[in-house]
Amino acid sequence: MPDALPPVAVLPESPPYGGVATLLAHFGRDELMQLAPAQGEEGAEQEDELDEALLLRALRRASREADSYLATRYKVPLTPATGEGGAPLWPEPLTGFVADMAHYHLCGGNARDDEGIMRRYQEALDWLKAVARGLADLPPPPDSGAGEDEGETTGGVAFVRCGRQNEWR
Repeated sequence: MPDALPPVAVLPESPPYGGVATLLAHFGRDELMQLAPAQGEEGAEQEDELDEALLLRALRRASREADSYLATRYKVPLTPATGEGGAPLWPEPLTGFVADMAHYHLCGGNARDDEGIMRRYQEALDWLKAVARGLADLPPPPDSGAGEDEGETTGGVAFVRCGRQNEWR
């Protein structure tokens, strides 16, 4: 029996499908303040500050969980389109479902006590399973002009069919 386990490959960190602004728009500041208040040096909550690192970790976890389903049909992680001001633009309803999944993860065990949080998490998983089975698809981002012709579209967004897997970029 070996003395030590082989090292685990370190994968580059990929961007989450949304950001703190996504969570703020989806749940509001009051809800997020209950789940991720910023902590001061002595562990005391900082008034009206969010722990953005905690929120981003939850989004990354939910995004990688979504990737585990999307990988059956798409090259993951997805590559975002570029929105106003160069902001990444992800397909809807993916961002909404990933936000619901991140919310569930932020709640920890307490999410099981809240029927709404559990229901939204399960709806997200159901949609991802439907995408994985080919019963649902990732739509192009809003105002991308997708569907006008094959390949490149306005805004530099393309939905490319390539063999068994599709690329969303």
